[in-house]
Amino acid sequence: MEEDKKCEVDALPGRVVTRMTMTGHAMRCGEGWFALVEELDRALAALDPGYRLFAIARTGGALVFDAEPSSPELANRFAAIVGSASEAASRNCEVCGEPGERSAICGVVEVLCAEHRAAAEAAGRRHRETPY
Repeated sequence: MEEDKKCEVDALPGRVVTRMTMTGHAMRCGEGWFALVEELDRALAALDPGYRLFAIARTGGALVFDAEPSSPELANRFAAIVGSASEAASRNCEVCGEPGERSAICGVVEVLCAEHRAAAEAAGRRHRETPY
């Protein structure tokens, strides 16, 4: 499991990993959202080079980018940028980045394209089948 997390983090741009390492927090979202995460980091860093990043995750099929500006005066602009990126993520497959929709499969809510939704549903069916 730790190796999986390392592979995910290795695929992220160095600047995002550095921000996360500085705060000691983790990233938990699919590779399909990495380009959005990189773009979001770039936009926030342009506004506030000293912003702090605590976590990147998926909760209920939504991108969570837990970050804090270095100045309270930037909070509203920060929230607008993060909100826009979260909305974009809600339309992109977490696995591949192609257009997708929010799907609930075996109790897990993710944003998936048709191909990855079908694969997740097939895996869920196999998991529920009786082994004998």
